[in-house]
Amino acid sequence: MNAWEVNFDGLVGLTHHYAGLSFGNEASTRHRFQISNPRLAAKQGLLKMKTLADAGFPQAVIPPHERPFIPVLRQLGFSGSDEQVLEKVARQAPHWLSSVSSASPMWVANAATIAPSADTLDGKVHLTVANLNNKFHRSLEAPVTESLLKAIFNDEEKFSVHSALPQVALLGDEGAANHNRLGGHYGEPGMQLFV
Repeated sequence: MNAWEVNFDGLVGLTHHYAGLSFGNEASTRHRFQISNPRLAAKQGLLKMKTLADAGFPQAVIPPHERPFIPVLRQLGFSGSDEQVLEKVARQAPHWLSSVSSASPMWVANAATIAPSADTLDGKVHLTVANLNNKFHRSLEAPVTESLLKAIFNDEEKFSVHSALPQVALLGDEGAANHNRLGGHYGEPGMQLFV
C-alpha cells in the first residue's frame, strides 16, 4: 500500500491575542494580557510550514475561522447590527468578546482525530472532528472545522469526515492532541493510543 503522512498547520487569524482563556494551561495564564502581533505570528507560522516543506515533509494549511464569531454573541442575547453587537459586548462583557475572537483554531492538533486507512475496516481515512467542549472559546470551532475538513477531504471513496460528538462533558474530545498512533511502516496497521 502506498501511504504518506501530511502535516497540517493552522494559519493564525487577525484577532490573535493573549487572553488567558485556557484555565489550567500554564503558558496561557503566563502570557495573559501580553501584547500580540497577529501579522508576525502568521508570518512565523508560514515560515515554519515552508521550513517543513523544504525539508521534504508534505505540508498543508488550515485557514483561520471567522472571528469575532458574532452569531454566538447574538445567541447570548446581544442584538443590533454587527457593529452594534461588538460595541455592546465590548462594553458589557469583554470576556465574551475575547472568547469569540480567539484565534485558537490555529492549534489544529485539537481539530480532529485521524484514523489512517491502514487501521480502518473500510480502507478509508476517517477524520472525527473534536468537540473541544472543555473550554467555551474552543467549543465554537467544531462546525467550521467540519466544513473545512469536508472541503479538503472531499473524495468520499478515500475519506470519511465525521461530525463532532455531542457537546457534553461526558463525551469531551480534545482531538489528536490526546491521541497517538503506534506502528511500524507506513501503510501497515498500527495501534491507536488515547490518553
